[in-house]
Amino acid sequence: MGIYSDINNKKHSQKKTLYIFLWFGLSSILIGIIFMGLACPACLLKPRLLLYNGGYSLLLGYGLFSFGFVFSWLESKYVNWIKFPVKSLVMVLLSSTFYCSLVIFGVNWFWHVTVRDMPSERFLEVYGTTMWIEFGIFYFIALWFYARSFFMAWRQEVEDREKLKREALQLQYESLKTQVNPHFLFNSLNALTTLIEMDVDAAKTFTNELSGFYRDILQLKNKEIIPLKEELSIVNKYIYLQKIRFGDNFTYQLPQSIDGEQMVIPLSLQMLCENVFKHNIISSSKRLNLSIELLEDEVLISNSFYPKKDSSDSGMGLKNLNERIQYLTNKELIIEQSEKQFSIRLPLITLEHAPVNN
Repeated sequence: MGIYSDINNKKHSQKKTLYIFLWFGLSSILIGIIFMGLACPACLLKPRLLLYNGGYSLLLGYGLFSFGFVFSWLESKYVNWIKFPVKSLVMVLLSSTFYCSLVIFGVNWFWHVTVRDMPSERFLEVYGTTMWIEFGIFYFIALWFYARSFFMAWRQEVEDREKLKREALQLQYESLKTQVNPHFLFNSLNALTTLIEMDVDAAKTFTNELSGFYRDILQLKNKEIIPLKEELSIVNKYIYLQKIRFGDNFTYQLPQSIDGEQMVIPLSLQMLCENVFKHNIISSSKRLNLSIELLEDEVLISNSFYPKKDSSDSGMGLKNLNERIQYLTNKELIIEQSEKQFSIRLPLITLEHAPVNN
């Protein structure tokens, strides 16, 4: 029903929309002439009968073609061939049956009883069979539209899944690339060198956290979603390393306990934390505070806002993450910014919507 949705969404110009309606009308008249010729070849030579047939065909054709707008609306609001195929099929069958029955009976009654003054008691006797034939033709066409709609939805689902796989790989690659870059490793090794000279036990702890951080990241390469508890464990290691680096210039608050079985996209929360350090100035005069708060169905990441003037970012990582969240939860990342505060709300994934990891 692409034509109807395009018209509803005003994707066609007024001129093209007019051509489409004219084409519907001419098609209806042509179909009426063909059936008239099959039933009564001699009637094709009578101008008055041709005129009556054209008017009737035009009225009936526009009435039935208009079901496309009804179906387009149903498809956008209530029909989901992938998740609810049986419910969707029942809905479109019932709606099309009701609609075409109303249109076919109404048009025939109006044209033959009102316009042509046929006695109402003879109406069903003369045109009952004709209405059944019209009903069958409409259903044959409607079933073709349903099959096309189902196929298009199925194809879109396949394309979306492939797109999400590519985006998941890209997101994981970008996160790995961000963490395993020379600057991060260089800063970590510098902090480790300082700790070795000052506190050997702290240096050992730092080394364990650093190796554990890399190990956890590399283990996520084949996972589409992970428990929030695992993601926060990675974030905890990452923030610990940043705390060693920035000292008193950086403070943070993390959730103490996690209840439930909420899931997240691997490295999604870590990536949002990484952006905090990437895009903000951190110094003794501009101390950064990072807060991660677990709400009912989302995680709130807030930080003090000291933006770097030369900070540049394509935003592709955040865009890909948002698209995957939309697909899995029908929600979006919510970004809130004030003069001194920046926050992002990350929707959580429940198990009933979660794909199975290999």
